[in-house]
Amino acid sequence: MMFENVREVDLKATNGRIEIEGWENDHVEVNYTTHGEVEVIIENENGKLVIREEPKRKFRFVGIVKAEEGWVEMELKVPKGVPVRAKNVNGELTAKGVRFTEVTTVNGEIKLSDCEAELIKSVNGEIEAYLPVAGPLEVSTVNGDITVTIEELEGDVSVNCVNGDITLRLTEFCDARVEAKKVNGDVELVGIPDGVIGTGDFLIRVKTVNGDVRVELV
Repeated sequence: MMFENVREVDLKATNGRIEIEGWENDHVEVNYTTHGEVEVIIENENGKLVIREEPKRKFRFVGIVKAEEGWVEMELKVPKGVPVRAKNVNGELTAKGVRFTEVTTVNGEIKLSDCEAELIKSVNGEIEAYLPVAGPLEVSTVNGDITVTIEELEGDVSVNCVNGDITLRLTEFCDARVEAKKVNGDVELVGIPDGVIGTGDFLIRVKTVNGDVRVELV
């Protein structure tokens, strides 16, 4: 399905496997395959493309009995620069070349390549992200590791993890001051002996509870 004149995308999925790609075309393309009893609703609300996916529910006279075990494989192609807000519950989310205002999962991992993002969050899932430019940025997990690579900074960064390890890789173009804290874990700064990269214009706060922190200059 093709949608034109889209200025932003809002996606919410349950039991989904989501892939999003930024491309050079000026329209959004949505393709999906359903498995079992599942509903996909897509609406273009004055330039805001809203996509909802959730398992169908069985009804009886006494009310809702249960949700079916349906799920969907979904692929989105979005014009580069169009902001995307995406949430997936009980499923993974992968993306390449996408600008996110927010990307979150519950019980599923996040994998981002060549993306921009303001908020990346997961509960019971790992986060792996390669970001050419970042900031302001907030990254957090509960019960999952975080691995983030940033080439250049344009704002402050906050990375927080509970019950997991943090690996943050930065280049020499990230002018930053690094503040790393831990509870029940170790902190290691590799190639950043004084905690400052370049001019130190931006602040990077890294904190983990029950896990290790590794920040390295690459």
